[in-house]
Amino acid sequence: MTTSAQSGVFRELRRLLRCNVGSGREPKEDKMKYHTAALLGAALSLLGVAAGPSRALELTYGTYTSPTQTTFRTGTGPLLDRITRDTNGEITFEAFTGGSMGGPKELLGNAGSGIIDTTSVVDIYVKAQLPHSALMSSMLILGKNPKVMSAAMNEMQLLHCPSCEEDRTKANVIGLGWTATGTYHLICKEPINTLDELKGLKIRATSGMGRAMQSMGATAVSITTAEMYEAMQRGQVDCVAGAAAWLTTYNLKDFSRYIVEDSLGSYFGTMLFAVNLDVWGDLSDSQRAAIRSNISQSVVDTLFAYDDDHETGIRDLKALGGEVLHADQAFVDAVETARKEEYAFTIQSGKDQGIDNAEELIDTFHGLVDKWTDIVAEIGNDKEAFKAALDREIFDKL
Repeated sequence: MTTSAQSGVFRELRRLLRCNVGSGREPKEDKMKYHTAALLGAALSLLGVAAGPSRALELTYGTYTSPTQTTFRTGTGPLLDRITRDTNGEITFEAFTGGSMGGPKELLGNAGSGIIDTTSVVDIYVKAQLPHSALMSSMLILGKNPKVMSAAMNEMQLLHCPSCEEDRTKANVIGLGWTATGTYHLICKEPINTLDELKGLKIRATSGMGRAMQSMGATAVSITTAEMYEAMQRGQVDCVAGAAAWLTTYNLKDFSRYIVEDSLGSYFGTMLFAVNLDVWGDLSDSQRAAIRSNISQSVVDTLFAYDDDHETGIRDLKALGGEVLHADQAFVDAVETARKEEYAFTIQSGKDQGIDNAEELIDTFHGLVDKWTDIVAEIGNDKEAFKAALDREIFDKL
């Protein structure tokens, strides 16, 4: 039997096992013999057909977000469909949403171990496994323009960061593209728009955004996006630092009635599509090419969809009687002070974490942010021109 056929057998066995992993239930003792026999029978069946004609390959994709969340709805979901189309059905996907295959802290490990084949990864939730990537994306306060930051992150990760690739290899995945959220804003239960009002409040803010909120006098509560709805419901946080789209896609509008229009930055480190390295190695050159050729479109579609979902979130908030507020000058000045200090702070933080190339890493990324600031300023909000720039400067060079 060929190596490719063997891999197909093992993938199918993993698929059968996933029915228990996804449900979170263990088989009862009196059913153990049945499960074992079923798996062995499946293996024998697969071995019997392995030498025959090639079959369509069904891969699994797992995300902790809902099907309506911006990144999956407009980025990854359509990406899976395009891959199936462009491989003429050779690759199909079964998508598991809503955390059924793991939460934001488990998905990287589940993809690396083969529980799932593909996933999206938020690096700041798994910074122990992806320290170099998470160091860069920790600088949320700098993300005033998500398109600039996403482009810089893609170029950095794919062309200029061997240590990032080493981290992913150790995790047994390959990363193919990165995207960003919409701009972050203060989303609150009560009307808060001054620096004095912010002090002492509990703000859901992760990584570098948490540092910024702490420096402004708030108490940062570091929880994932999967946890923030319940945290706001239970009064564990007063506000969320996040995208206006989340008012709708994460239903924060159920508890929030106020949003501060001034941008706090954005998160730009979502690994849009990560593939188990063993699975990636089993694909043909044409199949890998079909996947790669579709990544930049998903990056662009996600970024521009966040603009639309921003407007939807604001509209939904206003429909419930909510208000859009403007920060006072002291608030704006405090954010700008945090931005000016962020590069130097992050370099020192990286050194403290034992990242030997922290200064080189951040300096290189800083240069790419400057480069893409100029490119985006020149092309404006032209979606096709932005995709063309991504392809020209990054994806066509892979």
